[in-house]
Amino acid sequence: MKTGRFTAMIAGLALMALTAFAQSPSSPKTPATQPAAASVIPSDQQATKEQIEKLFEVMRLKKQMQSMMGMMPQIILQSFQAQMKNINETLPPGKRLMPQDQAALEKVMNKYMQRATEVYPVDEMIADAIPVYQRHISRTDADAVIAFYSSSAGQRILEEQPAIMSEYMAIVTGHMQDLMKPLADEMKAEMQEIVKPDLTEPGASSGKPN
Repeated sequence: MKTGRFTAMIAGLALMALTAFAQSPSSPKTPATQPAAASVIPSDQQATKEQIEKLFEVMRLKKQMQSMMGMMPQIILQSFQAQMKNINETLPPGKRLMPQDQAALEKVMNKYMQRATEVYPVDEMIADAIPVYQRHISRTDADAVIAFYSSSAGQRILEEQPAIMSEYMAIVTGHMQDLMKPLADEMKAEMQEIVKPDLTEPGASSGKPN
């Protein structure tokens, strides 16, 4: 496999990462998955726009979404770096990307990941969410949820949520790494078969006895 082909493969991985970002739950391009039996509140009982806005306010939704959008590029970039490293290690030493090439690719990747976060502003996401919430939350339920999250208990849950999620994600990530290792090893072995030295290259052994 020539270095140019490997660079194209890495570019493909970058595109896949950007696509994954674009298809994340916060993306406008992701088709909504609606349960077959989803109920819709009658229009005369639906929560008002003002109620949903208040609900989002007491739930600190905007802050949470901004935090999520801020972290996502780095998470995806780290995943891209890991994939690039694994692929690079399967290549013969003379065909691997140099550190400066890897750094340049990561710089481009990071640039477009950051730009991707600006395509769909959080305020627009929230505005799009309001009518969806209205269809599924009644005025009575909206008042009850607002009251809860406005209480000391509700605010306490919101305050602890970042720490809870951080601890939980550390556990999930650890388990996923352990569970995915056998698959990664299998993939690496198959890729090593694909990128065996080109027998037409000068100095390459044919593997046949003289």
